[in-house]
Order: sequence, then structure tokens, then C-alpha cells
Amino acid sequence: MHLTKKASYGLIAAYELARNRSDRPVSAAAIARRYSLPLPFVEKIMHRLKRAGLVESRQGRSGGYTLVDPAAEVSIRRILEGLDESLDLVSCIGPDSICSMTDICPTKTAWGTINRGFIELLDSLTLADLI
Repeated sequence: MHLTKKASYGLIAAYELARNRSDRPVSAAAIARRYSLPLPFVEKIMHRLKRAGLVESRQGRSGGYTLVDPAAEVSIRRILEGLDESLDLVSCIGPDSICSMTDICPTKTAWGTINRGFIELLDSLTLADLI
């Protein structure tokens, strides 16, 4: 897995929603401003998270985004998958692998074991853990 800007900014945005203690939604502009992120990119990320069912939005002057579920129920894995990020540490173990050494690779089993542990870790860490 290569941590993309989309994944990094998406985790930051989800963190901001999780740490919000008020009843008011958090705007994409507020997140972008706080971390000096490009607003159009943050808006796209929030749209993806909404489409994935992780956040909901409210329109209007006091609009913005809130988490659908409590922070303790939102795993890092769910966020990354909601952003369509690959969780495979190496490309040869993914479902669309095109590695020519797949049948003879001496490290494929090890990478599979490592990858499963990595995914279990992403499952076990929640937004509440980040707060």
C-alpha cells in the first residue's frame, strides 16, 4: 500500500469530524483551512466518504459534514476502503495481480501473512483511537 494524499487527507478529514464535539457539522472549507489543504480536493474526499456511507452532509450556511456512526465504530480500514484505496502492501497479492512470478514466488506466502496482519490492524484502529 502506498499512502496517497487522498488517503492521508481523508483520514485527516475523518479525524476532524470525529473530534468535533458540537452538534454543528464541519465544513470542508474549515478542514482545508485548518490543515492548509486544497479545498477542491477536500470537497472531493468528503463526497467520496459520503458516497461510501461514512459521512452525511447538511446544506446551507451552517452546513457541512458529520460522521454517520460513532467514532469508535469507524475503522481506519473503512475510511481507506471508502476512498477506494488499495490495502494490499504489494501488488502481487491483490485480486488483480499480474505478476509473472505468482506461481513460483518464494515470498508470496510471507507477503500474504503480513498483508492479513496489516488489514487486521487497520480494522482494529478506529477514529476514536486517533482522538
